[in-house]
Amino acid sequence: MMRKGLVGSLALDTSSLLELLFSTPHGIKLKEALKSEEAHGNVSTISIAELKYVLCRKLGVEEATIRVRSLLESGYVVMHDDSELVEYAAEYKCRRRLSLADCFTLALARKINIPALFARREEELVKEASREPFDVEILFLEDF
Repeated sequence: MMRKGLVGSLALDTSSLLELLFSTPHGIKLKEALKSEEAHGNVSTISIAELKYVLCRKLGVEEATIRVRSLLESGYVVMHDDSELVEYAAEYKCRRRLSLADCFTLALARKINIPALFARREEELVKEASREPFDVEILFLEDF
């Protein structure tokens, strides 16, 4: 089932957050959906940590800190306590060849029963989905 747009609550992966913060064409679509409140962003603290270190490597510590703080203060995303996600994330990591951050995004999606949004079809996600379907809906920003 293909969604018509970015609507409802979504567990945002770091890749989607990077698109948002760098205002790429797909990131602008996500920002518009969040701003209009058609979409509601949810993130794990692990995704925020990953976002901050990726930004830090590209832009430096100070700029990374400013951008992450601005994102969290914007109200576009709600950060969830990872302690409630550990069991699901560990289960995904045990059974699948995925990054720990991706496992936390999937765990968040599973915990609150929402789709997980990744920026693009990452090779490891596609491989894992073809090997065994995921128990959560996975969406890709590049499809919108």
